[in-house]
Amino acid sequence: MNPVPLRKRFYLLSLMTILVLLPLLAACSNGNSSESASSSTSPSPTKSPATASESASATTGGDHEPVTLTVLTWFVGPNQALFDKFHEMYPWITIEANTKIDKAVVNNVIAGEKADLVFLDAGLSQWLSGDLLEDLTPYIEKDVRIQGTSMADGFIEAFQTGGKQWVVPYSDIPMWIVVNKEMLHKYGMEMPGNDWTYDDLLEMAKKATDPVANDWGISGLVDEFTSIMTMANGSAPNYRYMNEDNSASLVNTPAVLEDLKWSQELTTKWHVRPSDIEREKLGMQGDSVEVFMQGNSLFTLGADWNLEALKNADFEWDVLPMPVGKAQQATVHQAGAIGIPKASKHKEEAFLYISFLFDLEAQKTMIENGSGAWVQDKTLYDYYAEVPMWQGKNVDAIRMNTEMCCFSRDPSVADLVTLVDNVNGPIAGMITKGGDFSTRIPAVEAYNLKAAETRKALGW
Repeated sequence: MNPVPLRKRFYLLSLMTILVLLPLLAACSNGNSSESASSSTSPSPTKSPATASESASATTGGDHEPVTLTVLTWFVGPNQALFDKFHEMYPWITIEANTKIDKAVVNNVIAGEKADLVFLDAGLSQWLSGDLLEDLTPYIEKDVRIQGTSMADGFIEAFQTGGKQWVVPYSDIPMWIVVNKEMLHKYGMEMPGNDWTYDDLLEMAKKATDPVANDWGISGLVDEFTSIMTMANGSAPNYRYMNEDNSASLVNTPAVLEDLKWSQELTTKWHVRPSDIEREKLGMQGDSVEVFMQGNSLFTLGADWNLEALKNADFEWDVLPMPVGKAQQATVHQAGAIGIPKASKHKEEAFLYISFLFDLEAQKTMIENGSGAWVQDKTLYDYYAEVPMWQGKNVDAIRMNTEMCCFSRDPSVADLVTLVDNVNGPIAGMITKGGDFSTRIPAVEAYNLKAAETRKALGW
């Protein structure tokens, strides 16, 4: 996406005003009203995003009545820093979070609770069947800041469903591999290059595994890791083993089944990851990062929400990008989705927050929190090396993960809860417990049939 520069946009607005008064000039102006778009993958785009003052000049002018926006979400966490930065930029708007969620955010909205922004947690199906969300398309099309921002080609479009923009991301959280450097050196190894492969990961995990000493090559690396590997191998184009348009699960295909077996064999064949029974006997309870913090695992999967815990590690750790697969080097960007309920009484102010997320200052705040930045700008590329979070760490790995495919697009997955509960959840259990994945094919086919019916009913 390479939008029209900001200065030209102001010029076009002025030109359109003239055209209203002098329609005879319209024929002469047609060649000036558009500009060819081209994607930009360079970290140094030719232009920077609009500043806050430029983007919101019409909104910030004059006096404003105080406005409080309510966001419905399971958690606040690093988003509080963004809420605070937004309030600093727009002091008449305050954001308050309601985290008392009734099983899913959509239930609070259906119950009529006040909401101006929502963090979606279960896909779009129920939201759209109830006509509960505001279409963001017209807002985005006229927003100077978003239109003036350089992003990866097709970034905004990737979060469209049924041709409309119901949501955009509120976060970009790429996943990466965490390395225990003391374990690395204990077994005579050095940090691999950032172009390492899944076979490299397995060989290194083998060297660091000594069950007698209770040393293990891997803690975790189960469902999310395996899903990333299928994208890297070209077995599945999308997160959660989904096909190109997120309309069907590919867990019933030979390529994905082969990848699942490879991941399972980390436990059942190579024994570089303890089985569930061994974990219980060895006191290796808790999530994979909690176990990693015990100091006897070489690798685990990490994301920004693990950084607070990792800060307290009593051993030296570092990060690696996700390995290179058979087709590409991929990760998953856990891109939380944000939208505006139709019942909101402050839609303009609510969208101003969505627009703010594309501002350089918001993107810097995300980097400070350990997340990634989806805006392409040299300032942001350099900023990764400046924040305390990554001092002394493999910053290039963090940058690489930020630029890699692929973004999670859960909102476009029909019947997401069914997919997670009936298909992917049981498969994750089989990765660590053993079992024949082909026995799950009937559940996959049942989900695909139900998803097709849902998509048809919603007009997707």
